Amino acid sequence: MPSSLPIRLSRLLPALDPQRLLDFSPDVRRTLRIDISVMLLFTTFAGLTGPFTGLILRRELGATPLHLSVLAAANAACLLLSLVLARVVDSRRPLPYVVWPGVLARSLFLLVPFIQTPWPFVGVLVGGTLLGTISGPAQAALVQQVYPRESRGRALGTVRVTGAVLAAVLALGAGHLLGRVDYRWVFCAAGVVGMAASLRQWSLPVAVVPAGAARERTALREAWRALRGDVVYRRLLLASFVFGAGIWVQMPATPILLADVVRATPAQVGVFSAAGAGAALVGNLVWGRLADRGSAVVTLRTVYAIGTLTPLVYFVASHLAPTPRALIVASVAESLMHTGLDLVWMLATIELAGARRVAQYAAIGATLAGVRGMLGPFLGALVIETLGLQAVYLVSAALMATGAALVTRALPHGQNTPRYIEQPRQTSGGRSPSSASRNLS
Repeated sequence: MPSSLPIRLSRLLPALDPQRLLDFSPDVRRTLRIDISVMLLFTTFAGLTGPFTGLILRRELGATPLHLSVLAAANAACLLLSLVLARVVDSRRPLPYVVWPGVLARSLFLLVPFIQTPWPFVGVLVGGTLLGTISGPAQAALVQQVYPRESRGRALGTVRVTGAVLAAVLALGAGHLLGRVDYRWVFCAAGVVGMAASLRQWSLPVAVVPAGAARERTALREAWRALRGDVVYRRLLLASFVFGAGIWVQMPATPILLADVVRATPAQVGVFSAAGAGAALVGNLVWGRLADRGSAVVTLRTVYAIGTLTPLVYFVASHLAPTPRALIVASVAESLMHTGLDLVWMLATIELAGARRVAQYAAIGATLAGVRGMLGPFLGALVIETLGLQAVYLVSAALMATGAALVTRALPHGQNTPRYIEQPRQTSGGRSPSSASRNLS
C-alpha cells in the first residue's frame, strides 16, 4: 500500500512528478529548478504572514473599519504610481528591478516586533505594496524572457503547484504556531525567509543585453494611444476594472467577518488557508494548461466566472451559516480566482503586448487597478456602516458578475487563438509603430 502512494500522487498531481520535467527543454528545466526554489522560500514567507494580517490588525491591534479601508486604499494608491515607476524599470534588464524591491519589501517585516498600534503595521504593509509596484512590470518582463511562449503556462503552473503543496502543509502548522508564538517574532522570521527568496532570483538565466542597447521608457502618451486605438484591450480593461472593483469593495469586510462574526482563531484561519492552498494546487495546473492550449484571454473569462462565486459564499457565511466551516468553501473559490488572476492575467499581458511593451502594458493595468482600489474599500466601509456587513458582499457579487459578463465581449465570437498567431507581424515586437499598443496587468 505505501509503495503505491507516489504513483497515485503523480497521477493525481502530474506536475509534481519529476518525470514531467522531461516534457520541457533543458533550458526550461534549469530555469524551473531555480524558480521552484524561489517559490518554496516565498511561499514560506507568505504562508506565515498573508493569511493572518487582517486578523492581527483587527484582534491584536484593535484596527477599525477605517484602518482596514485606509490599508486597502493606500495599497491601491501605490498602484496609481505604476506608469511613473515603470519609467524607472529597464524592461530589457528586469532582474535587478525584481530582486531589490522584493528584498526591501520583506525586510520591512523585521520592524514588526517593535509595532504596538495599527498605523505602523499598516505602514509596513503599504510599504511592501509600494515596492511591489516597482517590481510588477519587471516581473512580467522577466517571465517573458526566461520562459518560451509554447511552454510558459505549463512552466508557471508547475512552479505555482509546487508552492501550493508547501502552502497546504504550512497553513495548518502556521495557524498553530501563531497560537503559541507571538506573531511579531513569526513575522520577523518570515521576513528573513522572504528576503532569501528574492536574493535567490539572481540565479535565473536572463539573457545579457548588449551594452549599447537602447532602453525603453514608458510614456503617458503611449499609454493613452494604447487605450484609444485598441478596442479589444479597452474592453478587457473595462471588464477588469468592474470585476476588480467587486474584489476591492469586500476588502474591509472579510477581516471583520473573521474576527467579529465567525470569531475565527489563528488555527482556524490556518485551516482556511490550507483549503485554499489545496484549491490552488488544482487551479495552477488547470489555468496553465488552458492558457497554453488556447488563449490566455479566453481562459480569463473562466477565471472571472468562478471568482463571482466568492462574495456569494461569503454572504452565506456571514448571514445564513456564520461558522468557521462555512468559510472553507469561500477559501476554495477565492483561491481558484486568485491563482487564475495571478497566472492567467500575466500570461494575457504578455500575449497581448508582444515582445517589446510588456512593462508598459502591465503598468497601465496596475494604474487602473489603483483607481478602482482607491474607491472600492471606502465604498465597502460605507456600505458596512449603513447597510450592514452582508450587503457589501451582495454589492461585490453584482460588480464581479458584471465584469464577468463584460469580459465575454472582449474577443469576437470564435477568436480563441492568441493574436501573435493570427497576426505574425506581432512576433517581432508587437504591433507596427502606427498601431496602438496593448497592456494587461
